[in-house]
Amino acid sequence: MKDKPENKKGKINTGQALSRLMKLGSKYPVWFYSTLFVAGVLAFVSSYRPVLISHAIDVDILKDKSFPGLFHSLIVIFLLLLAEVVLQFLLVYISNFVAQNVIRSLRISLYKKLIHFKSAFFDKTPVGVLVTRSVSDIETISTIFTDGILMVLGDILRIVFVVAVMYWINWELATIALFIFPVMIIVTRLFQKAIKKAFSEERTQTANQNSFVQERLSGMMTVQVFNQQKREYTNFFAINQKLEKAYLRTVFYFSLFFPIVDIITGIAVGIMIWYSGHKAFTAHGISPGVVIAFTTSYINMLVRPMRQIADRFNTIQRGIVGAERVFTVLDSNHEIPDTGTIKKETIKGDIVFDKVSFSYVEREAVLNKLSFKVSGGEKIAIVGATGAGKSTIINLLNRFYDVLEGHIYIDGTDIREYELHNLRSHIAVVLQDVFLFNDTILENITFGNKDISYEEVRKAAKDIRIDDFIMSLPGGYEYEVNERGASMSLGQRQLISFLRAYLYNPSILVLDEATSSIDTQSEELVQKAMDKITQNRTSIIIAHRLATIRNADKIMVLNRGEMVEMGNHDTLLQKGGYYKKLYESQFSKEENKTIPKYEK
Repeated sequence: MKDKPENKKGKINTGQALSRLMKLGSKYPVWFYSTLFVAGVLAFVSSYRPVLISHAIDVDILKDKSFPGLFHSLIVIFLLLLAEVVLQFLLVYISNFVAQNVIRSLRISLYKKLIHFKSAFFDKTPVGVLVTRSVSDIETISTIFTDGILMVLGDILRIVFVVAVMYWINWELATIALFIFPVMIIVTRLFQKAIKKAFSEERTQTANQNSFVQERLSGMMTVQVFNQQKREYTNFFAINQKLEKAYLRTVFYFSLFFPIVDIITGIAVGIMIWYSGHKAFTAHGISPGVVIAFTTSYINMLVRPMRQIADRFNTIQRGIVGAERVFTVLDSNHEIPDTGTIKKETIKGDIVFDKVSFSYVEREAVLNKLSFKVSGGEKIAIVGATGAGKSTIINLLNRFYDVLEGHIYIDGTDIREYELHNLRSHIAVVLQDVFLFNDTILENITFGNKDISYEEVRKAAKDIRIDDFIMSLPGGYEYEVNERGASMSLGQRQLISFLRAYLYNPSILVLDEATSSIDTQSEELVQKAMDKITQNRTSIIIAHRLATIRNADKIMVLNRGEMVEMGNHDTLLQKGGYYKKLYESQFSKEENKTIPKYEK
């Protein structure tokens, strides 16, 4: 099956992303709706406080001139302030609780999705981009709840309560204040459109930078060997400059937006003061307490949520962009179809390739109607020039990729009919480039499988004669391996991978160029281990060094995705065909390496 391109029409938009995030938040209904309730109570309490201030000025100070009454009003105002502090604490804590649960759920879902993607996806997608999706993009989503949507809902409730109280106190000043709304809506809408585009560009440049840095740090040895530090620095400088420009573009919009809001607020306050002064000359003057409440409290309480709503677009738009990217990965279909239902406890290990064709790139065939058979317990070697399709056979057998044409059978059953996990549980692969995690030797061998005891690991290591090597390391099986196994030689890493495969006792063992680059000192130990782990099981050995496969039951010779010869070592040499030419070519090269030329 071909890898389907990403569906452009299925791209997540802002409304869909927000809707899905709200659904995730509502999975914690008590906490989610508690946030809204607390936000509503906080809005009411904060909007009622200026009423008491107005009463204290107009009644307790100007009218009654009562100190006990003023003291009583101040006590109530203080209690309301205390209530606001408590409610604000609850609002922040509960919204963060919801946010952390949502992003925990998203992280788990995203990681679960990624570990089931087919190899073709990782071939095309830089690791740095996936790290950005899994870490920083998800982190930005959390702020939608902590400082975004829930807070915006609280701000809207605050505006509603403030408007209601303003009209209750004085409808004339309230009407003047509401003239701010249309202007603020227009300004905010323009700001929203500009900032979303800016944040999208910022996230793109962040992903590019992460990808660049991750790749260069992983390949730092290559950079230094070829003395490319200056070139890579120049490239990083250019990428970083693009990120800086994208970020400064967002800063520009905020720097422009807030002064405009302050000007609008100042104009509204000026009109209120002018109107109140004008009314003072009539019989229906507005009291000083009301004027102070409007100009110092209510106008700010009305504009501040509007400003905060606009300010939270920073958070919301950044979070939405992150959510769109994360949901796009979650909605993509890059998994190997796992529709098989057959599960077998054990298999014999018979393998049949029946007219199998495959290509990584369209119209560039790697395998062309390839057919061959391997009987259970048989040891077959596959040889051929680079690009002949040797490793592709292994990728297809494990269903890291699916065949384009033909069928692959194990014990007479098409591999697509096996449940995927069950299929791979019967096959162990030892790769040329062994990846070891930054953990102990023991953890790298067992992969955290608690069913495998320390004693079983040591017994298996003794069986393939590498226990002495492991025990010679500082700490033995508790030796801490550096990332990718950098603290160990290639031969040592290969021995660990042999033990890992042997311990899982697979029915089918694949050695993919497992001895091509090992050091001479480890070669004998690796060869003995290889002989031991290939006993009594179907073994497929992809070999570069032909001297290591002389004892194979069959040797299959590939050329440009087609089988050109099949037989054992002696038979193929006697044929005098493609294999003999490969063997003699390699043998002469090895002789030239081991016997230096005489120089006068």
